[in-house]
Amino acid sequence: MPNDKGGRLHLELPAGVADILPEAAERFIALRRTILITMAGWGYRPVQPPLIEHAEALARALPDSDEEVSFYKMVDRLSGRVLSLRADFTPQLARIAASRFAEAALPLRFFYEGPVVRHVPNLKGKRRELHQAGAELMGVMDPEGDAEAIAMMVDCLRASGLAEFKVDVGQVEFFKGIFKDVTLAPDMLFAITDAVKRKDLSDLETALADAPLSDAKKELLLALPLLAGGPEVLKRAGTLAESDHSRAALLNLSRALEFVDKHGLGEYLTVDLGEIRGVNYYTGIIFEGFVHHVGTPLSRGGRYDDLVGAYGRTLPASGFSIDILSVAEALALQSKGARTARSGAFIINFLASRDEAISLARSLRALGVRASRDLVKRPLGESVAAASEQNFAFAVALGADGVPLEKALLVDLATDERREVSKEELKGCLQNI
Repeated sequence: MPNDKGGRLHLELPAGVADILPEAAERFIALRRTILITMAGWGYRPVQPPLIEHAEALARALPDSDEEVSFYKMVDRLSGRVLSLRADFTPQLARIAASRFAEAALPLRFFYEGPVVRHVPNLKGKRRELHQAGAELMGVMDPEGDAEAIAMMVDCLRASGLAEFKVDVGQVEFFKGIFKDVTLAPDMLFAITDAVKRKDLSDLETALADAPLSDAKKELLLALPLLAGGPEVLKRAGTLAESDHSRAALLNLSRALEFVDKHGLGEYLTVDLGEIRGVNYYTGIIFEGFVHHVGTPLSRGGRYDDLVGAYGRTLPASGFSIDILSVAEALALQSKGARTARSGAFIINFLASRDEAISLARSLRALGVRASRDLVKRPLGESVAAASEQNFAFAVALGADGVPLEKALLVDLATDERREVSKEELKGCLQNI
């Protein structure tokens, strides 16, 4: 590890990564468990692809260039081939579906969880290491499949405890349909697409000024960043749409929204036809989850019917991913920094033998109670303070001064209430903490 001139170690982390310390890690682990249980409840099955793959396999489905994301690469010392760290789970799930489940009954329903590592040229507060959980539904072309993906994502966010989140839903084929019968220079098309994405009407007007498009198309493109709201947006868009392709996209979106309503989750959705993220990657409905006090999306998803084909099998697919850390941060803001609930027992032993303390800890763990022994010899007050700092609910002192041997001192670390409890009653007092 490099040193500075004074010989001190450089211990700072690279930009875009962070340590997850105990308080945040406890929230993260609990949230991850909740999300995975929710996904399993929808009948999806877990898969766990490797963090490292051959670069050429992942490069078949590079993330959309709009995301400014690329892979970290290295040379395999064993084979000499170029390897990449996973930057996105979806290409790996597409590879697995094409190669390992070629004869399996459809649809395929998978969920996953783990880290992704991305090279982001312009960080601007973004993380290079994300912790994602997500799901993929493969083999369903009907908008009911899109609705299942949306509803499942909403279910996961609801289960997490988030309040007042919203999911924006768009349809990239509506935008693509505007250009079906015209050919624009690549730089002109890029300028229009970029302005719509940023919802910058001034730049959009400039980009359209010299574009060889009809007045009706220009009117639609200028309206696009403003076509957001409830289902009534679809009617307004329908009056502006010229192409059959765009009208079919609106019908597809309308049907998906109806199916989400049947799941009882329509209240969480907002239509946004100006949302055209990943226009070169997605092939239909797209969606993102937000809360008002977090600037970046908590979750993202959409339809990507061409991706599995990159691995040799034609298979329609839709799915989503959840940024677990971002959801955890949103929950922390929602709770105004409240600590995670105290739990478990910290056992402090002043007896000559350790046997009773070890036996008590084992018994509590068998009951599902978090239990640790104090391995540092120190006064009772210092041990109780250490237990409180480590977020235990109770401290249990065996053999403390002034306490009969047949009893233990039980300290409630939330209130500092202290009482003597018979050892026969002790497990009953602690089994539900």
